[in-house]
Amino acid sequence: MSRYHAYLKRAVSLLTHYDGKEPFSIYYKKNIALDKKVGSRDRKIIRHYCYSFFRIGFACADLSIEERLLIAVYLTQGEKDPLIECVCKQWADLGALSIEQRIALVCPAFSWQNIFPLPISLSMGLTLEEWTKSLLSQPAFFIRVRPGRQQHVVEGLKNASINFTSVSPSAIAMPAATNLAGILELNQDYVVQDLSSQRVGDFLKSQLPAAIKKVWDCCAASGGKSILLTDHYPDIELTVSDIRASILQQLKIRFKQAGISNYKLLQLDLTQQSIPKTSPLVDLIIADVPCTGSGTWARTPEQIAKQTKEQLVEYTLRQRLILSRLPAALKSGGYLLYCTCSVFASENEEQVAWLQSEFGLSLCKQTLIKGMAEQADTLYVALLQKIKN
Repeated sequence: MSRYHAYLKRAVSLLTHYDGKEPFSIYYKKNIALDKKVGSRDRKIIRHYCYSFFRIGFACADLSIEERLLIAVYLTQGEKDPLIECVCKQWADLGALSIEQRIALVCPAFSWQNIFPLPISLSMGLTLEEWTKSLLSQPAFFIRVRPGRQQHVVEGLKNASINFTSVSPSAIAMPAATNLAGILELNQDYVVQDLSSQRVGDFLKSQLPAAIKKVWDCCAASGGKSILLTDHYPDIELTVSDIRASILQQLKIRFKQAGISNYKLLQLDLTQQSIPKTSPLVDLIIADVPCTGSGTWARTPEQIAKQTKEQLVEYTLRQRLILSRLPAALKSGGYLLYCTCSVFASENEEQVAWLQSEFGLSLCKQTLIKGMAEQADTLYVALLQKIKN
């Protein structure tokens, strides 16, 4: 038995026993560590094949896990993948075929809707084929260069012989899983941030007046958008909040690395609490709310098969609970930036329409930032304004 047959057998075993209760990356690390005979290179290859399997979602669901895995690798990687050359030589011998030709060969009943068959409306003209086809490819690794660190970062990457592409003066793309440890200082020289997330900053600068002063990042997580905003508006007075004490602790460490000290930190469950009444009204609220993350599923493709209608309803209700507490914290004429990493209309423009109807906010602009052509995520952003009294 060749080592690729062994890789196939191991991947099938891992997929068979995965119950979806935790991220596959965590499950994989725990289970592959039990096998001392599997080296680091082998682990990467097996992991790669498992993720290929997840990328085709519910397609070819009537076949066995092994058959679906082989089809997934062929569709996502093509005829030159060593597993295909070893185990499915008849496919490899056909040479380079288009994705449509490969589908017709190995899974004639395939349709793009088979990958994600739930009847859900997508945002702003995004087609199902456009979205599901993007799930077949691993996105790139992006960093955003901090102000004044461009030359240092580029020289560091060149000296370390890192393969990179400068997308803009501050955005750099690299192959997935690139390791910059020991080469550059995380959060001081650069932040890890997807290209589409970086473009939220460009979106804001094109819409906001320069006099933005008081800002509340209400679902701050580890603070990526707050760092982005302070790089664009260095004089803002920043308040950050999140429901999780552990993530706020990570934010404090990250802010220290980034040289950000002028901020107020709050632990808030915005589904049940409002910002304290003693807090001053703000010019801008950033609401990067919890969502399905469907615009990032190319990075975590195991999520494709885990999503249910019930979960989507839970997310939209939770989002509305959070959003309902925000307008009262805005100054007259203040702005609310609503953003998700979702492609579902119910989490995006339908929520914005609800905000307009319920709270009389005025929509300045909304857009779906499609990162597919650049191997990046897809994000939705909308800027609303509280009508002046």
